Amino acid sequence: MRVAAGFVHKFTRSVKREIRAMKNGAVERQANALAVGFPHGRIAMKEDAGYATFSAADIGLAAPVSRLSQLAQAWKADPARSESDKPFLRNILQSQDLFEHKEILETALHEDLLGAVVRYLGQMPWLVNLQVWWTPPNQTTIRSQLYHYDHRDTRQAKVFLNLNDVGEDAGPLHFLPVPVSAKVDRTVGYSQDRYTDEQIESCVTPAETMRTMGPAGAGFIVDTARCLHYGSRRNEKDRLLLMASFARANCVSKGAGCEVLDPVRGRLVADRFADDPARAFVVSAG
Repeated sequence: MRVAAGFVHKFTRSVKREIRAMKNGAVERQANALAVGFPHGRIAMKEDAGYATFSAADIGLAAPVSRLSQLAQAWKADPARSESDKPFLRNILQSQDLFEHKEILETALHEDLLGAVVRYLGQMPWLVNLQVWWTPPNQTTIRSQLYHYDHRDTRQAKVFLNLNDVGEDAGPLHFLPVPVSAKVDRTVGYSQDRYTDEQIESCVTPAETMRTMGPAGAGFIVDTARCLHYGSRRNEKDRLLLMASFARANCVSKGAGCEVLDPVRGRLVADRFADDPARAFVVSAG
């Protein structure tokens, strides 16, 4: 019953997204038109896999990432930046940083990254969330430290860019590519709740699990709506990363908003992207 109910639930969400697109046709048409001719770049998310990997150095982002790494190391020592209802995952990025450190948005909206997202989503996306995450050492296995899907839409794209060296002991994101996640759906059932390790291990082998490990500058774009995932679990070392979450216009749910972007979206469009219609749309997020 759970498997059948899961497929019905996924279908219902797809229908909801299409209805929203029809009701907000002007936004949908704008998103589609802005994607026409936008450079695809050097990174491609494969439809049948749901993720891509990249190196910041290979796409000309070595210097910005080095600067962001320095900033993140300083920010994590500031108590005012580390308040969070998730003690194992803390956003240390603030709105004003986007104006004081232009490399943040230059990295998040880099042509190769944005091009990969446009190609995968089929339209110019909205940047619905942007954060710098600090995961300090912890011994918990709760909430997003358990396998789950994200439910903003039936597909989305999250960029995870390491800002320090991340090994297994730094709590990297673990994710299951689309075919492996689909196997879980067929066996255990699709759910908007968390999955236990026992449920996942009943049909997934360790070799089928991907990990966002690598040096500072190692990057991953993951469809967290189609790829089961968890992160920040039982760190022994700090993890620092830039996270940019993209969704289609008229996504199923815009969620709770973004504390970093929402207060300054209009100002960013006016100050930074007045002459860049594509990125102005991305930052405006509806």
